[in-house]
Amino acid sequence: MAELGQQTVEFSTLVSRAAEESFLALKELVEKSRSSDLSDSEKKTSLLKFIYKTQQRLLRLDVLAKWCQQVPLIHYCQQLASTLSNHDTCFTQAADSLFFMHEGLQQARAPIYDVPSAIEILLTGTYQRLPKCLEDVGTQSSLNKNQQKSALKKLDSLVNSTLLGVSLPKVFSEVKISDGTALLCVHREFKVLVTLGYRGHLSSWRILHLELLVGERSGAVKLEELRRHVLGDDLERRMAAAKDPFMTLYSVLHELCVAIVMDTVIRQVHALRMGRWKDAIKFELISESTLAQGGSTGTVPTTQDGDADSTSLKTPGVKIMYWLDLDRNSGISDTGLVPFIKIEPCSDMKIGCVHSTFVIDPSTGKEAEFDLDESCIDVEHLLLKAINCNRYTRLLEIHKELVKNGRINRAVDDVVLHACIDELDIKADQ
Repeated sequence: MAELGQQTVEFSTLVSRAAEESFLALKELVEKSRSSDLSDSEKKTSLLKFIYKTQQRLLRLDVLAKWCQQVPLIHYCQQLASTLSNHDTCFTQAADSLFFMHEGLQQARAPIYDVPSAIEILLTGTYQRLPKCLEDVGTQSSLNKNQQKSALKKLDSLVNSTLLGVSLPKVFSEVKISDGTALLCVHREFKVLVTLGYRGHLSSWRILHLELLVGERSGAVKLEELRRHVLGDDLERRMAAAKDPFMTLYSVLHELCVAIVMDTVIRQVHALRMGRWKDAIKFELISESTLAQGGSTGTVPTTQDGDADSTSLKTPGVKIMYWLDLDRNSGISDTGLVPFIKIEPCSDMKIGCVHSTFVIDPSTGKEAEFDLDESCIDVEHLLLKAINCNRYTRLLEIHKELVKNGRINRAVDDVVLHACIDELDIKADQ
């Protein structure tokens, strides 16, 4: 029997063909021997070749006959090999199916609810079935003082090496490492106490304490506990995902401080408008898309309180105008005659204070510099300083004109300008 796909021949057919070919070869040999052309030696040689060829053919038939007796065993072996191959394929498919089924079961499995314990807690408010091993864990002693010092020293080294591996913004005025923590401080804005170990990762930072330094004379702004925790969690998540974690920390907290400062400034301006500065100043909120004006004369207010429209910036600036009589006395509605001081976040998110005109500080004799102390916000003090500097600058101009007038300035001491120290300067010194 041949392999599958090849033609098969009966064994009897092979025997018949072999006998027939041997008979024809013998008949041809006999006919050649009858002819007188062949010598005796040639006849003997032809006969010997015929016998050898016939012998080989019969030997092959004999071998084939013996092989055919083992055909059932060969068929059985072939079937067995085919069955084993099928089993191997099935086992492979079963293993793949079980693997994917295991992954699916991890997602589809239902939690094992402890219903008796839930009922006990719901009805009694307590739980009396805690394992005994928890009590054993609770009784374990903590580290002694020497062990604590050694652990904190190693943690200090780890925090220090991690800080050296990252870039710290230059605005951090203080970086102090102690007891496994790092204290980061930005002058007049905030300070943060951080350590390593966010969600168990020693490469990520965890915020232990957050304190804002911006505020008024009454004190710094106090964040509610819930709001402080939410802000800390958001900062930890952002720092863990950022390539520059401390730049992310500074950007978020600095933006928050700027918003708080501008809200405080606007609130103080509202308070001044409601108090003794009611008819002496007016103000405008500065944003990209809207101007909300506050004042009773010479303005077009959106609201009497000067609230900005909803389309304004998140942290708008404010322009405070004083000496409103200059506008009234001129008889012309020209806001360019009215001096003002502008407080707004700059492009670098720093709080900038700019006066509308060049003014000289009487205490230094140089151009006045206006700086808003974020840790002690006092808009009235800043406004008084602007008025004082503007008054001194105008007196200087009058002094120059009088000095040039020969009818008035006849002697050296006829025109003298005295710069006295008023209450504003005393407060500044304090």
